[in-house]
Amino acid sequence: MKRIATLITTSILSLLLLDCRPAAAQEVDNTFGGWEFIELYHGFGKSNWFASVYFEHDNYQFNRLECWYTRTTVGYKLTKWLKADVCYDFVHEPNADTHRALFDVTGTLREGNLSVQLRERYIHSWTPALGEQGNVLRSRLKVQYAIPDTRFKPYLAMEVFTWGDAWKKTRHYVATTYDINEHFQIEGYYLYYAFNGMPAEHVLGLGLNINL
Repeated sequence: MKRIATLITTSILSLLLLDCRPAAAQEVDNTFGGWEFIELYHGFGKSNWFASVYFEHDNYQFNRLECWYTRTTVGYKLTKWLKADVCYDFVHEPNADTHRALFDVTGTLREGNLSVQLRERYIHSWTPALGEQGNVLRSRLKVQYAIPDTRFKPYLAMEVFTWGDAWKKTRHYVATTYDINEHFQIEGYYLYYAFNGMPAEHVLGLGLNINL
């Protein structure tokens, strides 16, 4: 339990330091969105390899937009608490399509029904039609608790997007998962999305996680 408490304290302090942003970016805005998603996950037998495919469709102000992306992931469990993976995203938006290459390292500590997860994600993106490229580092802290004698696992999470010493945006999650059975899980969340120099967004997410 002491290890988890130390990790929580250190991670929260680090993310709060990264989360210093102009006051204008914190103004409340009536921008609402809905994200629907599905993820297929497969672990390869007794090996430490795994793979997943993720699809997400986004809409805002209750209007359907042609905005969606797919993610293909291949990963390896280095230890019981540490894993690494590489991903490829294809992002379709009304103005242009974007390609993204991702590299993740995720550490998870568990104590009873409580788990604490810290993920570092590097992303390189390129948009051929616009001749644009970019890099971003995403640091996410997630604390989850499995409620005894139920199938609910609520969690809180914060994810900070930076590059160099520049803050780009932050996601704050209040969420839960619900295990239908050992293969199917429903996940829902509320997301407060703050941007540097842009109005904030409020997003409701709902999806299905499938373990094949």
